[in-house]
Amino acid sequence: MKTLKDMINVGVIGCGSIAKFRHLPELDAHPQANIEAVCDANEERAAKLARLYKSKYYLDYQELLEDNNIDAVIICLPHHLHAKVAVEAANAGKDILCEKPIATTLEEAEQMVKAAKSNNIKLMIGHNQRFAPSHQQAKQILDSGKLGKVTSFKTTFGHSGPENWSIEGKDSFYFTNDTIPFGVMGDLAIHKIDLLHYLLGELITHVTAMSGTFQKPTNHEDSSILLVRTYSGAIGTVTASWTYSMQENATVLYCENGVIRMEEGGEYPLMIQYNNKNAVYYKLGDLMTYERKEPEKSGVVFSFINSLLDHQEMSITGEDGYNALCVVLSAIEAEKTQSIVQVTTRMKQAVH
Repeated sequence: MKTLKDMINVGVIGCGSIAKFRHLPELDAHPQANIEAVCDANEERAAKLARLYKSKYYLDYQELLEDNNIDAVIICLPHHLHAKVAVEAANAGKDILCEKPIATTLEEAEQMVKAAKSNNIKLMIGHNQRFAPSHQQAKQILDSGKLGKVTSFKTTFGHSGPENWSIEGKDSFYFTNDTIPFGVMGDLAIHKIDLLHYLLGELITHVTAMSGTFQKPTNHEDSSILLVRTYSGAIGTVTASWTYSMQENATVLYCENGVIRMEEGGEYPLMIQYNNKNAVYYKLGDLMTYERKEPEKSGVVFSFINSLLDHQEMSITGEDGYNALCVVLSAIEAEKTQSIVQVTTRMKQAVH
């Protein structure tokens, strides 16, 4: 059993855009987190961030894992590297925050979860959309029962593509690595799948999908639409695309007693429209603000560090990451077979 600490020393593995613009600034902003070390195979990249945050740097992640001063790691590597590094980190006794998707196969994801459990360490997956103020408030309203059962929904996540945010630009692994089983589904759709699991408090049980590659130089899909059904029978769509010139991040839930509208743009990130014509508008911090202007306020790192300090379960567990990945891989199977696939291979229900 780990002892209570006043400070969590963290090593960040991978110094690409997600580390540079989100995890490292958020770690730096947390009063009880210390950036002990960073690691990247690109020495110039690692050394630059190490200087900025007055930390050590490594070129080999295994050397970082051998550093006894490090309590926890954040894995910011390409998807196909998540499982190997996470399992080794768990075996080294480091608590883990891993970027989404948890892995590229269910077998890898299960290895990560089992390694964390067997070593008595914490594993969190970075599905950051749960922390948006609009989504947090919507969850409270849904759980209150005021709007009744959710009957249908639609959710969209689209932007201009990974070449416009990846530190590698047009050499992003999405365009150069054909061993990864997905494109935009594993990048954007998976975020919305996890968000639906969280908001609805239940898992998606059936999925079918249509995808295409319209603009990007990749063998993976750059646009997808999933039609899904949840355990209670609610149906809806999940749309994801790398072809949008303007980012879209909207979710709408149609309930028995009204409609919840989130992140549709405009002044109010959250709107509740009741069947009796009454409406409530919430002026909250919107998702687009922290995505574009204040990435250090995503809430992911703060939740991770606070859970470690308080010895609490992670807000987004390895099982949650596994369940979201399961839907994506089932959607890929559904498109290949032109069928509706029952999402049956999953770990315990962990939707909170």
